[in-house]
Amino acid sequence: MNRFTIIIFGSLALQSCSSQTRINKESSRCIIDKDSALQIAFENGYERGLDSIKATYVNDSIWRFECYLCDENNSQQSNTIDINCITGKVEPTTLFSMSVQEYIGGRPRNYVEFPIEIDQKPILKLQSKPYLLTNFESGREANVTISNKNIIAFSYGFRKIGIINLDGSDFKHISDESLNPRWVNDEVIAYFKDFEHVYEYNIKTQKETKITTEANAYYEFSVSPDNKWLAYLKDSPSQIQHDKDGNTTIIVQTSSSDIKKDLWVINIANPTIQKKINNVSADIYDPIWTEKGDSLLFYIEDKKYFATNIETNKVTCLQLDKLSDIKLTNYKKMKNGLFPAIKDCKIVLADYNKRTVTDILVNERSRYNECIFSNDRQYLIYTSSEKKAGDTKIWILKLTK
Repeated sequence: MNRFTIIIFGSLALQSCSSQTRINKESSRCIIDKDSALQIAFENGYERGLDSIKATYVNDSIWRFECYLCDENNSQQSNTIDINCITGKVEPTTLFSMSVQEYIGGRPRNYVEFPIEIDQKPILKLQSKPYLLTNFESGREANVTISNKNIIAFSYGFRKIGIINLDGSDFKHISDESLNPRWVNDEVIAYFKDFEHVYEYNIKTQKETKITTEANAYYEFSVSPDNKWLAYLKDSPSQIQHDKDGNTTIIVQTSSSDIKKDLWVINIANPTIQKKINNVSADIYDPIWTEKGDSLLFYIEDKKYFATNIETNKVTCLQLDKLSDIKLTNYKKMKNGLFPAIKDCKIVLADYNKRTVTDILVNERSRYNECIFSNDRQYLIYTSSEKKAGDTKIWILKLTK
C-alpha cells in the first residue's frame, strides 16, 4: 500500500469518526429511545398500516413515525406522528389522505359508505383469532355467501365454484366456468355460467338446471327471499335506426361508450314468466331485494330506485328517497340495523339506527375485499389479500365469547 492510499484511508476514517460523533451528539439529547417513543405513539392512538413503520430522527428532538395507512378504493392515506424524545409528548402533526372514489364500469361513482354524522366507538376486542378457511394454491377466493345451515359457497381459482362448511370441512367442487354463487335456499345455489346463462345447482341431488331462457351477456343477479323471483341485468338490444332513404343502421355498444342495461325478473319455478322493470335502457347496477321480498332496489346511474307489485301485471317503479346515506350492498347485509363493512382498510360493525361504527379487531388494517356475518351473527366471514391486486383468501372470525 502506497503513502497516498494510506492518507486517503486516514482521511475517510477521520470523516467517519467525525460523522458518528455528530450523530451521537445529536442523539444524546434524547431521553426516550425509538422503541419507547413508538410505544408512546401507540398509546396515543397511532395505528399500524399496510406497510412497515418508518422512523426518522428530526430537529434534534423528535422521533417521527410514518406509515402507509390505507389504499382503499383508489385512495391513499398516510399516518404520521411526532414524539418529542425529551418530553415524551405528542407534537402537532398532520394525517395526509386523499378523497375516495370507486370506479365501476370505467366511470367514477361516489358512494356514501355511512351516514355523514357518525360516532366512533372503541375497538371491539375479541378473544378469538381469525382462521384461514381454505388452503388452495390458487387464490382468487371471492363472492362469499352463506346458507342458514352455515355452508359457504364461493368462487375460487379460474371461474370455479365450491362449497365448504364453516369449520373448513367437507369441501366440494360444484361447477366450472362459473361465477357469483348465491344461495336460493339451503339446498340450491344459483350462479352465472359461461357468461351466457344463470344456473341452479342442488347440493343434495347434484343436479344442475338452467334458469334463464336465452343466452345473453348477464351482469348481476339477486334471488328474492321467498326464492320465487330472480332479478338480473343483461345488455339492452342493439338499436336499429332507419334514415329517410330506408337504409338500416345497427348501433352496437362498445367498451368506450356507457353500457346500457335492462333489469328483468324471472319466475324461478316457471321461467316463462319474465318481466322487464325499466322502461328505458340505462346504467343500472346493484339489484337487491328488501328483507321481506316485497320490493326490488337498484341504482340507475347514481340514484336509487325501487320496484314493487312484482306479482302483478303492472310493476311500479319509482325513485327511492330513503336510504340516501348507505350503500345498497350494505343495506342488503343489514340485520336489526347492524351490518359489517369495510372502512379505511378495517372491518367495522355499523349501527345504522344509532349512527355509530365500532372497529372489529380482525387483523388491524389490511386489504379487505368483502365481509359478511353468518346468519346467526356468531361468525364474521371475510376475504383479504396481502397485496392490493393480489389473490384473496377467505378468513373466519368467531364473534361470540
